[in-house]
Amino acid sequence: MAVKAIIFDKDGTLIDFDSFWISVSIEVINDIIDRFQMTDIPSADFLEAIGVKDGVTDIDGILCKGTYEETAESFLKVAKKYGYHVELSEISPFVTQSYNKNSRHGTVRGTCDNLRGVLKSLKEQGIKLFVVTTDNPEITSLCLEKLGVSDLFEKVFTDDDITPPKPDPSCAFKISEEYSIDLSDIIMVGDTMTDVRFAKNAGIRVISVGANEENRKRLVPYADIVLRDVSCIPEQIGEGILC
Repeated sequence: MAVKAIIFDKDGTLIDFDSFWISVSIEVINDIIDRFQMTDIPSADFLEAIGVKDGVTDIDGILCKGTYEETAESFLKVAKKYGYHVELSEISPFVTQSYNKNSRHGTVRGTCDNLRGVLKSLKEQGIKLFVVTTDNPEITSLCLEKLGVSDLFEKVFTDDDITPPKPDPSCAFKISEEYSIDLSDIIMVGDTMTDVRFAKNAGIRVISVGANEENRKRLVPYADIVLRDVSCIPEQIGEGILC
């Protein structure tokens, strides 16, 4: 087996998750409270519903692994617990719009130093790079541009209401077919169990990454390799560990 293509998750893999998404989510929650007059609901309840507690995001929480609609569903459950009755069809598009609007409040920071250099070194080895994320096209484009890496990817797959979201393996199959790369030569890199399931469903290898030691430990039984961040990948390939 060689390494001819690497599929990267975006959040928590290329960008520091908490720096961006917690602050953006707080603004979204403020918008929800204001729009639907839910002033008696503590923001912390909404945050906990999507997997954020004490300023740390759970990798198995909705914010980490879910779609915008699933995030809206989580907010809706909290609202119903407090006696509010709002339809999903009303709150779901509002949540998506609010995330887009408030994306400017998030800090876009790479998960490692010299992220562009790391990705370029992989491309220089002839490896094709891709992104598969459950985020929408607008925020994905914003983040990759701010990271200065958008030009390094052959293709970016997002939650565009067309592409089936992870863990559906369709994107991996599409990459294999369109670029004539065997599935055995493709590696998925991500920070959640959704990424692991995506890889397993596609029949490709998976590298799990994460700055949080506890999160890394949770992924050890399921991933082929677990690393602190993506900067370790070129060395692993250079030493033949992934080949």
